Amino acid sequence: MRVNTFYYPMIFALLFMLPNAAQSQRTQRFKAGIIAGLTASQIDGDESAGYHKVGLQAGLRGVARLKKKQDASVEILYTQRGCRHQPQTFPLFSTTLNYIEVPVQWHYHDWLVDGDEDDGFYRVQFNAGLSYGRLLDYKDKYGIEGGGITAALPDLNSNSFTVLLGATFYASRHIGFTFRWQRALNNLYNTGEGGNYAKDLNEHSIAFQALYMF
Repeated sequence: MRVNTFYYPMIFALLFMLPNAAQSQRTQRFKAGIIAGLTASQIDGDESAGYHKVGLQAGLRGVARLKKKQDASVEILYTQRGCRHQPQTFPLFSTTLNYIEVPVQWHYHDWLVDGDEDDGFYRVQFNAGLSYGRLLDYKDKYGIEGGGITAALPDLNSNSFTVLLGATFYASRHIGFTFRWQRALNNLYNTGEGGNYAKDLNEHSIAFQALYMF
């Protein structure tokens, strides 16, 4: 099992982005923010369907303004994904996959309120992008006594490449709430690559985030 080392890049990123956040108050060219939320995920190829696995998500965002209504962002996130049995069904299984994730996104803003672009803020934001995730470790609640993807766990792909789409509603200049959909472009596990699991595995998830922008 790998050691959780995601704290170090997140601390470094925070030290790097906070000075830019202070600068953003003067130029509005760069901004930084904090993200916290929940994920609901599933894995195609396990023994259930539906977004039954709930996890945590938290991290940092750095934003650069491209032009009117458009931004680009980079995030560093700790994300939990995985799979879980459907409620009141058998076999029982619950697997948590812990990732360090780096999404790169393009954002489009609309619905300007409280003045012009310099004094006001946009209420709605739409985003699309790609993300790279590195699997740090996993936790399998039931082990060989349960079902799910237990047999595939020693041979999971440590690298995850995903496409994502989302939308954010800003309650104020600083506080926003985001819904995000994400799907893996590569398999978490390929049949025949070690182990004895009989199906390919592919992840997808949704996330509900609270965002604070400095």
